[in-house]
Amino acid sequence: MLQSEIGPNNLKLRTTTHKLKLTFTQKTFVEETNDPSFHMNIFNLRPFHQLTNEHDVDETELLDVVGQVVTYEDVKTYNQGDDQSFLINVVLEDDQIMATLWSELVDQIQHHLNESADEPLIVVFQHMKPQKYRGNYSVRSCWYQTKIRCRSLLNLNPDYLHHVNQTLSESFEQVLNKVTLLEMS
Repeated sequence: MLQSEIGPNNLKLRTTTHKLKLTFTQKTFVEETNDPSFHMNIFNLRPFHQLTNEHDVDETELLDVVGQVVTYEDVKTYNQGDDQSFLINVVLEDDQIMATLWSELVDQIQHHLNESADEPLIVVFQHMKPQKYRGNYSVRSCWYQTKIRCRSLLNLNPDYLHHVNQTLSESFEQVLNKVTLLEMS
C-alpha cells in the first residue's frame, strides 16, 4: 500500500482497539497480496461473559461474536417518520446473548435460518456494537460495518481456527489465573 495516512484512532466507533488507524486518501494505491500466511478474515472475538460483565464493555468498540443460534424472533418492522426498517433478534448460545440485526442483514440471516432447520446454525457476527438495554448488554449490527459469516461462508484455514482457539484459551486462562490470585489476596 502506498500513500496512506496513519493517525490516532479516536473515532466514535472503533473497529479495532489499536491506538492508531490507517486512512486511505484519493491517492492511496493498494495491491492485492495472496500470501497464505496472511489470513484475510481476522476476527476480534469476544467471549460472552465480557458482555455480561459491565466493567469490561467498551461501547465505542465494534467487536465480533461467534455462537450457535438457539432461537430467533419474527422479523419486526420499525417505522421512523417516512422511513421503514426491518430487524430480527437472534439469540446465541452460551450465556444466551441477544443479537439484533437490521436492514439487509435480516435477509442474509433469514436465508440461513430457513436452511438450517435440520442442523445447528453457527454464525460469526463481525463488527457488532455492544449496547445496554434494561440493564443487560446485547449486540446490534452497526450500519454498513457489520458482516455475517455462517458455517458455509467461513472457509477458514484449519490452522488459523486452531490458532484462534489456542489464543482464546490462553486469554481465558490468564483471566482465570488473575481472578484466582485476587480471590486469594
